[in-house]
Amino acid sequence: MALAMAMLVGPMAGAVSAATPTDDPAPCDGHWPTTVQGVPTLWHAGARTGDYIWHDARGWHLRVTHPGTRLAVFTGRIRAGAPMTVSGAQLEGRDRFWLSADKKTLSYRFTNYGHIDGLDIRTACAPWITFGGSVGGNRLPVGRIVIGSGNHHPLQNPFVVRRIS
Repeated sequence: MALAMAMLVGPMAGAVSAATPTDDPAPCDGHWPTTVQGVPTLWHAGARTGDYIWHDARGWHLRVTHPGTRLAVFTGRIRAGAPMTVSGAQLEGRDRFWLSADKKTLSYRFTNYGHIDGLDIRTACAPWITFGGSVGGNRLPVGRIVIGSGNHHPLQNPFVVRRIS
């Protein structure tokens, strides 16, 4: 699994040979690695506390949850090498997200009671995207960040995903 995650934070040339879907209507240079594709199989409402991140034909997806019904505040920042568009997923009254003026930095704050809060993100052919998350004011340990259908963990938080040429 460490080798697969090295692809997320290291050089991407030749890392994957099969093309994967992009989230952009126009052709982009390269594609996102297969390690980020598909919904994590460990993700569901009330799953282990953490960030669940994946990519599919509709774009990037971030979901947060935790077991129980106590309050947990998730915060984070997502940056991309091109402008992003974003919509909320299952957000409630005190959940917030905002884009910077150049639309390349997305910040969020979710008050979560064990259900699901999240974002759906599209990048405009961004060459890279960076994710960083915290819960309760503490940076999430990498084991609490679950990526793609293979349930991978990054090598660090924040971490970068680069398109493969």
